[in-house]
Amino acid sequence: METHVMSALVAAACVVPILLVLRKLYQLKCNGSRKLPPSPPSWPIIGHLHLLGALPHRSFAQLSQQCGPLMLLRLGSKPALVVTSSEMARELFKNHDMVFSHRPHYTVVDLLGTPKQGMAFQSNTPFWRHLRKIFMTEMRSTKRLQQARKFRATELSCMLKTLLTDSMATPDDPVVINRRVHQMTLNFTSKMIMGKRYFKPDSVVDDAEAKEFKYLSDEMDVLYGSFFLEDYIPLFKWLDLGGLKKRTRALTSRFQKMLTAILDEHRERRNGSAGANVDDLDLVDALLSLAEKDDMDYTITEGNIRGVTWEAFMGGTGSSTALTEWAMAHLVQAPAAMASLQSELDLFVGRNRTVSESDIPNLKYLQAVIKETFRLHPPAPLLVTHENHEPCLLAGYYVPANTRLHVDVWAIGRDPCVWKDPEEFNPGRFMEGPLQEVDVSGKFYELMPFGSGRRVCPAQPLGLMNVQMLVASLVQAFDCSLPEKLRESYSGVLERAGLVSHMAKPLQVFLKPRLPLELYEY
Repeated sequence: METHVMSALVAAACVVPILLVLRKLYQLKCNGSRKLPPSPPSWPIIGHLHLLGALPHRSFAQLSQQCGPLMLLRLGSKPALVVTSSEMARELFKNHDMVFSHRPHYTVVDLLGTPKQGMAFQSNTPFWRHLRKIFMTEMRSTKRLQQARKFRATELSCMLKTLLTDSMATPDDPVVINRRVHQMTLNFTSKMIMGKRYFKPDSVVDDAEAKEFKYLSDEMDVLYGSFFLEDYIPLFKWLDLGGLKKRTRALTSRFQKMLTAILDEHRERRNGSAGANVDDLDLVDALLSLAEKDDMDYTITEGNIRGVTWEAFMGGTGSSTALTEWAMAHLVQAPAAMASLQSELDLFVGRNRTVSESDIPNLKYLQAVIKETFRLHPPAPLLVTHENHEPCLLAGYYVPANTRLHVDVWAIGRDPCVWKDPEEFNPGRFMEGPLQEVDVSGKFYELMPFGSGRRVCPAQPLGLMNVQMLVASLVQAFDCSLPEKLRESYSGVLERAGLVSHMAKPLQVFLKPRLPLELYEY
């Protein structure tokens, strides 16, 4: 008996590798008879990885000049389709959106655990659609929008006061804008999601908790933009280059501890011991209520609540901060654009009150400034990676199954075939002609910083309003100027690597109040 088993194992050990090789050769033959998208020369094992720099979106844009707007790369052992033009994006999202609506596996997501139970990193399944529908219904409800308007106004007032205090405390030193903007977005987002604010004044938590909250936010941004070798060459899974996996595991422990505390606080409040106020119920409260229902088609688990909470928190902070800083950096270097925006604010809002959400529809130049900033600096230069689970034909090219899709919205926004003088900051381009109709909802493939199709960002209206109100409030409240010694250093400043495209050098400006001082009171 043992002899027969051993013989079978030996035979299998010999035959299986041969079958695998034959299968691979058959696949290569089949693919070889089909027209694949253009591809530059590659190296063994690493494929085209050597062609990618610290900012892959810039590398893809450069490669597209050689290969065209649709190219097939091999990143290690993983095939990757890269789209760098609005025409190819239109073909993709109009005709193949369903095919490419899945997500690949990534090491950082697996190590953190929580994100893969949310929405952003799940593939297109009935449960994913159910979870996404719940989130969109909740975040776009009348009650939630009214709550957002109230919280946003409070945090903007607080931000303006702290910026004025900063500028008056050390009048000879410039102010780092993104510090206060980031605190504003963190407070607003945490209030919407978790029901509390982390940064003073009137913070309900101590400094240590606020610092931990900010650290987790910043560290996640860095790790999500980091290069994990095993994502491309699984053979090296045992390696931990740069200690990234160790760093991610440490972050996971701290992050899960924070989420556990948040959920425990909400359960305690819901049980009545902390006196819950129905008007202040947040996203976590809503998700916990849904998890308790027995009549749902799908069960919402604690893991799902943690995942959605994490995504809402990450999506609502870094991107708004980054885009606001980029907009202000361009405006202080473009006096004519700054003057036009301030004149518009003076005309439609005046200087006897601060700008409000109801003013936004009248502020066409503000909207143009925001669109132009999105064009030049999309918060995520590469959309979150898509993947197809079945082969397809795209623009006449065969795309194998399990190909990762990278949509380079940074390159699309700087395509000279679409945009005149694409490297120039010119909000006026959106004030006339066909570009007046362009928005960032995902319907216009020339400008889609929030994505398009089934995987478009579900919080897009909320994020857009945050950025519009941040920039409008800053420009209305302050005259801004660059320190003479820093003026040259901001010319052509690059972004730094990360999940979100932040300025490599934080913006420092002198601030001079434009409004009556009583309007800066919090």
